[in-house]
Amino acid sequence: MEDTTAGTCDVESAVSTGPVTGARPQPTAAARDDGGISPEQFQAITTARHRGRKISRAAMVASISGWSMALFAGISLLGGLFSLQSFLLGLGLGAVAFVELRGARGLRALDLAAPRALALNQVGLVVVVIAYAGWSIVTALFGPGPYDAQLAAGGDIAELLAPIDQLTRSITVALYVAVIGISVVAQGCAAAYYYSRRRHMTAYLQGTPKWVVETLHATSP
Repeated sequence: MEDTTAGTCDVESAVSTGPVTGARPQPTAAARDDGGISPEQFQAITTARHRGRKISRAAMVASISGWSMALFAGISLLGGLFSLQSFLLGLGLGAVAFVELRGARGLRALDLAAPRALALNQVGLVVVVIAYAGWSIVTALFGPGPYDAQLAAGGDIAELLAPIDQLTRSITVALYVAVIGISVVAQGCAAAYYYSRRRHMTAYLQGTPKWVVETLHATSP
């Protein structure tokens, strides 16, 4: 009787301390034995790409805008060899281009600070345009003109060229005033567009699994 009891205790001890082979962890719905992605994973990635199109499009817009400004900055800096005004314009556009391209990278990395930085960068671009156009307006009104020598000489030629000189200055002023107005509207719309991407980015991050975000970021160009 004692041997039977001892045997029973030994069996119970072995069951309680030994490995439980029937309780293996079940694989998740997205897992596959061959290491590939499952249909559920593929669908999650496809959905995330579709939901992230607005952010990707904004990043593309920022990249195109940044490289375009960088090109104009380079041209202005070359012109700065002969004009201080062009040189300063090139510096301003170069700074704006740098921030624009950095913001594009931030959008691709889903950095929530990027939309605000890009929006403020548009304000900076307006300041650069207003400064350049304002300088040009002052120069057109009070600076030397192409007919100064003839006007100073007097006579019939001076009387003939005086209204032409005035018309030239007026057209120049009107042109740069229009540039300021267009820039304020265009950059204001661009700033609102960039800033609104923060809302889309927040919704994307909240509604997309972290592993999907990391996968897309790792495979992005």
